[in-house]
Amino acid sequence: MQFEDFIKSYNEIYKAGNRIYHAFALKCGLSDSALCILYELRMEGQEGISQRDIGAILSLSKQTVNSSTKCLANMELIELKESIEDKRVKTIALTKKGEMFCADKIDKMIQAEKRAFCRLSQEEARALMYTERKYFKYFLEESKKAFEN
Repeated sequence: MQFEDFIKSYNEIYKAGNRIYHAFALKCGLSDSALCILYELRMEGQEGISQRDIGAILSLSKQTVNSSTKCLANMELIELKESIEDKRVKTIALTKKGEMFCADKIDKMIQAEKRAFCRLSQEEARALMYTERKYFKYFLEESKKAFEN
């Protein structure tokens, strides 16, 4: 396969995946970034995650995280708390209403992901993860080289 064919197909697949998540966001009445924040809280952050960490995990700008968390707080889905260790750090946590919203909406998306995964054979799932990791390892190495000059 030639690079041009590979990158065109790979980007089409990546964009198709993004469209699926965007459709979920619309069905939930959320922006894409707000959906990602709730998804991350549902998957990893039951105790709460700092805004800074959310931005780093999701590769979102400080402004995007701030506007999305304000929107989610206005919807009463999350609450912002000062960190015990550092009062300058805001921690994001689901409210009871947010937990119910996630149980109704975000969990449907997670279950759809799980059902899609279950349709892959174990060999296919392992091969997909192996190949993705290998490609991004090489891409990271090459991107570092590209900016050394």
